[in-house]
Amino acid sequence: MAFSRIDLRNFRCFDSLSIDLSSKSTLFYGKNGCGKTSILESIYVASSGRSFRTSNLESLIKKGSEAFVIRAYDENTGSILEVKKGNNKPINIKINNSRVTISELVRAFPSFSIDSKTFFYNDNAPEYRRKQLDRGLFIASPDYAKDWFGYFRSLKQRNSALKLGDLAQAKAYDPLLVEHGEKLNHLRKNLISEVKKIYDELVDKLAQENKRADIFSNLKIKLKPGFNDKEGLLKSIENSNNVDLKRKNTTVGPHKADIIFESKDSLIKDIFSRGEQKLLSILWSLSQNIYLGRTFNLSPILLLDDLSSELDDEMLKCFLPTLKYIENRFVFSNIVELFGSKIDSDKQSFIKFHVEQLK
Repeated sequence: MAFSRIDLRNFRCFDSLSIDLSSKSTLFYGKNGCGKTSILESIYVASSGRSFRTSNLESLIKKGSEAFVIRAYDENTGSILEVKKGNNKPINIKINNSRVTISELVRAFPSFSIDSKTFFYNDNAPEYRRKQLDRGLFIASPDYAKDWFGYFRSLKQRNSALKLGDLAQAKAYDPLLVEHGEKLNHLRKNLISEVKKIYDELVDKLAQENKRADIFSNLKIKLKPGFNDKEGLLKSIENSNNVDLKRKNTTVGPHKADIIFESKDSLIKDIFSRGEQKLLSILWSLSQNIYLGRTFNLSPILLLDDLSSELDDEMLKCFLPTLKYIENRFVFSNIVELFGSKIDSDKQSFIKFHVEQLK
């Protein structure tokens, strides 16, 4: 499911606001501080029960109010969502008037946010890239969630035994660690492989319209599994026992995995400009959204705040044709309305809102 309309009450700077979202691309533009990011944040809160800006949901309640309420509607299914958070009260989430958990919400209305960390995806720590990868698999595959929790429970117990210096006890958890870990590795590999195919198709289309997009072609994008793939997970763990005992934690396994992006045998972070890195991150995120939609019959919303930040004119021109290939809802913001007549709103289901006029 995906939102076609969202209503806000006492959220951030808004007393009340109602917006109809495009089935494809929606742009919110306006000067800094007018509420663009808050609108994107409300969509993310409504689809995840969390904010991409703060861990304190009470700070989202408009000053002087008792609670914020977000209502969202899916015109295709007729589903109605309500998310309410009051002062000193837990978040309350209902779909069609029935209470649901955050896990159920995330799977019912999936969304992904391209934030400032995602812009420079390749400059961040491996842990960040793993989280981005795992979020998609969590939403799409309940089996992945079971194996993820099974793996990390076993890992925690194994590390506790290592801290006590008990290698025999640590090794007792190896079978479960390997069972769940191999499944995680397989699903991660498959997702990257399938998303890469969609990414290559998308870049090829962009390069036909703007040769500058060639820089994003022929990239090597692969999973570094966190262990010796040729040896296998079990053998890798066995070979690291002495090191693990010395360091008092498990040093190999899917919890050490990473995604590697290379161009001409060099890491992207070493040769791409900041603008090129940002656009690569956007294209990869769009490709993953398309994959999740096609493969798992999902309608994930992709959120992008402050599009033109770090993108020069060349990179913006590379980005523009992308809007023709959006398959799910893409909601983004920018300080200025920089598209004008370059966008065929009817053909591309593109809607623009001047946020100052919404308040």
